[in-house]
Formats: sequence, structure tokens, C-alpha cells
Amino acid sequence: MACAVFNSMSTIHHHEDLVVWQLAAELKKRVLQVIARPSVARHFKFCDQIRDSSRSGPANLAEGFWHYRPRENARFVRIALGSLGETLNHLHDAFTEKYIDETEYQELRALAERALKTGTGWHDYLDNCPDKPPPERRGRRRQSDKTSTDDSGADGTEG
Repeated sequence: MACAVFNSMSTIHHHEDLVVWQLAAELKKRVLQVIARPSVARHFKFCDQIRDSSRSGPANLAEGFWHYRPRENARFVRIALGSLGETLNHLHDAFTEKYIDETEYQELRALAERALKTGTGWHDYLDNCPDKPPPERRGRRRQSDKTSTDDSGADGTEG
């Protein structure tokens, strides 16, 4: 990925290398553990909503990473940040409804806030990184790039 050096100055080769993805994936794992509890699982609508929002964060970070262009990636990071914020809201609801105790709420809240802070930094980096078109594959030239010397006009059509 062009311009993919961030934070610790190490090159990022895969979406799983992103600290924000790691944090979002850990948050998702912890949320799935909470909603698997029988006392919580019976609250179907809540479980569906927090499951969806917690899955959306890492999924959008991964999808954006593989779009390669920094500004396009930044758009997916914004979506992931929204999902992380939504998950944080659902965690507050879980605490209010006593699905989780205060200690667990504070742990999960801290994890969500770390993911949000890290994701905001990643987004700002991407948003300020110039978009460059990916290099063309070697040995494969587009038809419009080919020039012909026999009976072709300047635009590559027969003349």
C-alpha cells in the first residue's frame, strides 16, 4: 500500500498489522463473549445491534485497507469509527441494563476509546497522504498505451 508507514515506522503489509484493526477485533471478541451469556442472549435486539456494530469496525478497516488508495481507505476508516462509536454507545446501554458490571464496562469502554483514538490517527494520516495510482502490472500495457506503426493513426485506430 502506498504511503503505508504509520506510527512505529514499520511498513504495514496486511490489515491485521494495523493497531486499530487489532483493537477493534479485540473489542468485537469481547462483545461476542458478553452477548453469549444466557442472561444477555435473551435480549435479541440488543445482541443483534451490538454484534453488528462490533463486527463492522474491523470489517470496514480491512475492506478499506485493500482498496489501496489512502483517501478511499480513509472513507472506510470513517465508517469504522462510526461503528466503534455505536458499539461504545451499546456498551453504555449494556451497563445501564446491568448486562455487564461497572468493572467490565470500564474495561470495554477503555478498549473502545483506544480503538477510536488510534483509528482517528490512522484516518488523519490517510486523509493527508497523497493518492497515487497503483503501478501498472509489468508486461501488461493497456490498449491505449500501445502504438502501432502499420496503418494506424495517432489515436491507435486504423487509418
